[in-house]
Amino acid sequence: MCPCARDCGASLSVFGTRPDHGRTFRAAGTCRGLHRFSKIAGFETVAIISDALWQRRFDGDRSIIGKSAPVNGRPITIIGVMPPRFAFPERHDLWLPYAAADRQANRDRRVIFSIGLLHEGMSSSEARAEIDTAAANLAASYPDTNRGWGVHMMPLRDFFVGGPARRAVSSMLAAVALVLLVACANVAGIIVARGLARQKELTIRAALGAGRARLIRLVLAETTILAAAGGLIGLFLAHAGVAALVASSPDPPPYWAAMQIDARVIAFVILVSALTALACGLLPAFRISRVDPAPALQSGRSSATASQRRLQSALVAAQVAVSLALLVGGVLLSQSAMRLQHGDAGFDPEPLLSMRIYIPGDAYDELEARARVVARIVEGLSAMPGVASAAATGSIPADDGGRTVRLVPPRGGSADEEIGSQAIPVSPEIWPALGLRMIEGRTFTDTEALDSRPGGAVIVNQRLASRFWPGQSAIGRELLVAEPSRRRSYRVVGVAPDIVYEELGEETEQSRLNIYLPYAVSAPRTMALLIRASESVDPATLAGPARETIRHIDPAFATYDVLTMRQRRQVIHWAESFLGRTFAAFAIAALLLACIGAYGLSAYAAEQRRREIGVRVALGARRPDVVRLLVGRGTRLALLGLIIGIPLAAAAAMLLEKLLFDVDPWQTAVWIAVPALLLGAVLGASYPPAHKASLADPAEALRHD
Repeated sequence: MCPCARDCGASLSVFGTRPDHGRTFRAAGTCRGLHRFSKIAGFETVAIISDALWQRRFDGDRSIIGKSAPVNGRPITIIGVMPPRFAFPERHDLWLPYAAADRQANRDRRVIFSIGLLHEGMSSSEARAEIDTAAANLAASYPDTNRGWGVHMMPLRDFFVGGPARRAVSSMLAAVALVLLVACANVAGIIVARGLARQKELTIRAALGAGRARLIRLVLAETTILAAAGGLIGLFLAHAGVAALVASSPDPPPYWAAMQIDARVIAFVILVSALTALACGLLPAFRISRVDPAPALQSGRSSATASQRRLQSALVAAQVAVSLALLVGGVLLSQSAMRLQHGDAGFDPEPLLSMRIYIPGDAYDELEARARVVARIVEGLSAMPGVASAAATGSIPADDGGRTVRLVPPRGGSADEEIGSQAIPVSPEIWPALGLRMIEGRTFTDTEALDSRPGGAVIVNQRLASRFWPGQSAIGRELLVAEPSRRRSYRVVGVAPDIVYEELGEETEQSRLNIYLPYAVSAPRTMALLIRASESVDPATLAGPARETIRHIDPAFATYDVLTMRQRRQVIHWAESFLGRTFAAFAIAALLLACIGAYGLSAYAAEQRRREIGVRVALGARRPDVVRLLVGRGTRLALLGLIIGIPLAAAAAMLLEKLLFDVDPWQTAVWIAVPALLLGAVLGASYPPAHKASLADPAEALRHD
């Protein structure tokens, strides 16, 4: 199997890209579009292939141009090979001609994805107005099929990297920036402490004639070396991280998403390293360079001034505040990822194996022929050892959605009152395969399952039944489905449990209203198979026997996308899980940095107050009192950081709210537990230096210079 798209010749030329070998399609009529992500073929006779498919399947043989290859059971002439890395729309390998005549004959197939370039000097609003006018004219000319339908125009970049993706990337960038700020604050604190330890050296330099600018350059040179080393290490880590990210992704990234370390990334790292050096070193350098040689040389000791102590305290409080925001965001995103992985879609995914199948060839052009062979496949799969039940469906639950249809409310009404819902073709065994029972009525009979005539039996889900016939039985009721030229009547024979068909978090009011039709009514060539494993049988072990069973029925049938339902859930929500894990890793890194900062501040305070501690102990102070004295400062700074960090964390929660699934960003438990955890971690980091200082010998402390 390879991803396939349809094109009429004009779309590929929009990108200014031509085949490296052969030619593109010859445009016909008024065709201007590319059918979005189509994976079906009709009666096309020519195709264009990607460079990757050319190399993989045909060993780069240039003589393949003009020769035939089997595609979906029919010979197709290859007329062109696209350049390397071109795989529009995402990771496609095969392009077939788009048949506009088929659309004109069946006008209710409304969804089409088109691309184009604006004329020079034309704005997006002007182009949108022209398109809206064309859509209105079509609605007036074809009211049965086009009324209420229009065209949504957007930049191609927004289509591929839309709202959720942008919010996720923005959140990641914000998290990276916050971690960088915490690291800068930590390094700045270390530089201040080290500068105080070197105060005598700096004083001597100043006494010997070194000006303040020279002392600042000395400190900045050291921070620049640190930043350069950190940037170099970061590049190596980034290279390994990108490789790990690509390897862990269930699907290769789209061809337009270049995930690599190139010159732009290196330039960005150099810029960030330079800014980091300034951010870490500039303020400490100004503070440290304020030395008065005479008093400093007379005292012979290095001690922090009030402003330097305030700077150190502010840096630690800032680290705690930023860490709180990252921890709250990490917890919320991790909760959301867990809910997506284990959320209730209306059935138990654990014992299920899923796969897709394509039915090619002229022998299965008739709906009844496809219905009969699908029934044979389901029967063969159900008879396999270790299988409790098997079924065929047009849509995989919690993944695909369904075909949009318009339903007429029981009271009737105009087209404006019609209600959108999803129609899903299924075999009668679908509910046992999902481990569910009908709420009311029955499933389809074998006769109904093989009847391709529309207007027969239909099954509705519980939500739809409650909406159309509240407090009444739906069995035997008439359900009207609005079609382009008429309203077709169906008879309700059963009410099924509510199942989520869209991806979790993507549900709409329309996707929650489902009707089920016998597979034979539409009999799509591309179907999904669900296999329920018997108790104590791993569903993954059924994949091989299932393929053999299908191959035995017809070797031309292609099975693909074979996953257990648990694996499918992981694949579908891999991006959300990755975002949650990454954000949590950033939060943990910030927490560790904050703890390091608190530890360093406590250790430095203990060293600075060593003589004072010796005096206190000599005068009878207890060691726990000394510990409380030193830890108390860390506690106050942690509390100050939490007070500052709560508004910052609230802003982070609001930013992430649209990325969360079934998670309340304002849940009390999170807003109590996370600050408590952070406070405990900071206090824990402050304790060891304080405890060590309390054990010091007073006599040695009093002799300390």
